[in-house]
Amino acid sequence: MKNEPKDTADPQTAQEIREFSKKYSEAFNKHDESAQAALYTEDAVLVTPEGMVLGRQAIEKQYGDIFQQLHPTNQIRTVDQVNAIGSDVWNVGEWNCIVQSPDGPSPIKGYFASITVREGDAWKIRMLAYNMAPPAEAK
Repeated sequence: MKNEPKDTADPQTAQEIREFSKKYSEAFNKHDESAQAALYTEDAVLVTPEGMVLGRQAIEKQYGDIFQQLHPTNQIRTVDQVNAIGSDVWNVGEWNCIVQSPDGPSPIKGYFASITVREGDAWKIRMLAYNMAPPAEAK
């Protein structure tokens, strides 16, 4: 059973964040680095296994590089928790997708943590950190 923090976001906000996460996956699966970057604030930080990427313009380039090198498909994000920080939220969950490797399509997955803020009527990512989980052991 999951521990629900006392600062769990209200149901409407939680639903909005889950819908926002779907938009993230849609832009990712279309390999649209401009649409992907537009989901971030201008001063956003993306924390990757390789290091930090600072600002929307650098984040757009990062996604463009990922799309060109790995040709990822079928990305799915699952938001497990949405929690309030005043009018902003932090949310955590899992992601997975298929990347093209020299040996053919290869599934990868990991976990993410995000701080998402309101800019006007839209949610934007201020900070996103993700990892990649080690591959499952072959049985």
